[in-house]
Amino acid sequence: MITGTIPDQYKIQFDTNWSHAAQQEISRFKKYAIVKEGCSGKSMSHNAVESDEMEEQVARLQKTSGTELATYTRFVFPLPHQKTTYLDEWDENLLGDVILPKGEATEVHRMAAERKIDDIFLRGITGNNTQGVHDEMNTVVIPNSMKVAANYRRDGGSANTGLTLVKLIRGKSIFGKLEVYGQNLERNGAKLCMAVSQDELDNLLYDVEQIGSADYNKVRALVDGEIDYFMGINFIRSERMPIAAAGGGKIIRTLPMWVSNRVHIDFWSGLRTKISYRDDLSEAIQIRSKMMLNACRKDEKSVVLIYAEQDA
Repeated sequence: MITGTIPDQYKIQFDTNWSHAAQQEISRFKKYAIVKEGCSGKSMSHNAVESDEMEEQVARLQKTSGTELATYTRFVFPLPHQKTTYLDEWDENLLGDVILPKGEATEVHRMAAERKIDDIFLRGITGNNTQGVHDEMNTVVIPNSMKVAANYRRDGGSANTGLTLVKLIRGKSIFGKLEVYGQNLERNGAKLCMAVSQDELDNLLYDVEQIGSADYNKVRALVDGEIDYFMGINFIRSERMPIAAAGGGKIIRTLPMWVSNRVHIDFWSGLRTKISYRDDLSEAIQIRSKMMLNACRKDEKSVVLIYAEQDA
């Protein structure tokens, strides 16, 4: 770097292009769900048949007895979202050699939409769902039996922890006991998935290091982003999971574990972008993007919620 007084004749070289700030650019969860496009109407329904058992026949010519087929319907209601950006009519003139960022604004909208898809997915599979019939719909929530508490541990302690191998084992065990996954239930291409942040990946590395696990190198590769599969689970890193304050400078993050063929993302409209001129804003350029979608789980056996405490 040249030091001393710089002559006034020296000029500053300005970049003529634009670059994007660091951000999540694509949806990370969409490929781990059943996606339906082209939905219409005020809601989308997902119908399912309950399981049933055979009955023992105890006599010859026994009278036939039977029951109704047990079914249920889950309803998904569309959520519209939009983003609008304006460029003043004189921006192109006043920017000089710098290119007017119309394309960059459109790309910003696309990336924002991809992140919003993930937010809607997380809310849809972890939050309240709607089930019933058209004239009698009920709100259903994930029961405590499908949750792994922040203080779940095997050493007799009661303090909250981050993500540990013990919590992963517990989550998989819940699915196994409910026959949701394992024993060839994944034969249709279903994947066992889990959303984690970088904090939880770091927790796992520390955990296997402490217990001397032979899986240290696998978790190291998971933390480094070299692999995304460990213990039969497809890990998807995201920094957008629900967070609750725990006090004392701590937070508790909700980490969903799910089976990919038991959660839905329904699109009434994928992302659409329109560029137009606004006469009411002195011929400003308007860039407006919109989409409509929502998500749900197939039933309350489809998602396990694992809670992990972290520093705020």
